[in-house]
Amino acid sequence: MELSIIVPIYNVELYLRECLDTLYSLHGIEKEIILVDDGSTDSSPKIIKHYAEKYPDVTVVVSKENGGLSSARNAGIRAATGEYIAFIDSDDFIETDEFALFVKIAKESKLDVAVGNMRYYMNGKISEPLFRSDLVKKSKILRGTKFFNLLFEEQKCFREEVVDDLYRREFILENYLFFKEGILHEDSDFTPRVYLAAKRVQYLDICFYYYRQREGSIMSVVSDRSMDSLETICYGLLDKYYHTDEYGKKALSKLIPSFYKVILYRYFNSGRDYKNKLKKYRGLYRVVKAYKNLNLEELLVFISPSLANRIRRKMGKEIDCQQKTPKF
Repeated sequence: MELSIIVPIYNVELYLRECLDTLYSLHGIEKEIILVDDGSTDSSPKIIKHYAEKYPDVTVVVSKENGGLSSARNAGIRAATGEYIAFIDSDDFIETDEFALFVKIAKESKLDVAVGNMRYYMNGKISEPLFRSDLVKKSKILRGTKFFNLLFEEQKCFREEVVDDLYRREFILENYLFFKEGILHEDSDFTPRVYLAAKRVQYLDICFYYYRQREGSIMSVVSDRSMDSLETICYGLLDKYYHTDEYGKKALSKLIPSFYKVILYRYFNSGRDYKNKLKKYRGLYRVVKAYKNLNLEELLVFISPSLANRIRRKMGKEIDCQQKTPKF
């Protein structure tokens, strides 16, 4: 089996058929499509049954109690038998020819991780491919930590989404790279851990994924749980910082403060006592030696969150980099 496509499904009856139609139209690759019903209460199970009956030879159905996205993906990993694994969200869809090419190159190159690209899809409109620097586009096969560090050589190059990537299954299992359950922003935790462990990573400039933007999705909601999850991720990555090489340390010294400053801004702008969060931010900043990065905004946050926040709001963007938003 060449490819296992894992599709976590929870109450997506409006979008599921569009997603699955593109996946089942993928040809030229020996595949299994693992449909993980994460306790749906709408008509999603009926749709799953329809596709399982229509395509019984390539469909694996996993039914479980609701446990969240990480739990569903992990169930899919355990059921997978393919040489490579892809994670496709059930409200998104793919361009099949481009995806087939992406899989072919990844397999021929024996990559642990192939990194692709995506477009945003919103109300029938499709954006340009998301920003990737020329450094990333021209990079060859690299050790994961070197690739991870390369993503921070230019601003706005790091992307945490797993859905436009491909993973060698044995690499995932050998390094026990499952998704952390019970948190939000699981990709922000998973992707750095993957890069820190991988030996062969390459960006392939192939844009095959259509990432639907819709109100009410997990990523569109900012909550206390969201901030608690991000804090958990920061301290988990800090533990990895002590056990990686110089390239991994450089990458994490930039990523961890960028994550934690989001928490600090959230507390500051909500009018809550942020002093404990500022203390933790300063502690993380010192431990990972973030001062070596010469990042103006993070230095200002370290000195005065109030000043940094005022400047940021006035500029309407991050203080020291150009926003890389997709254009429709």
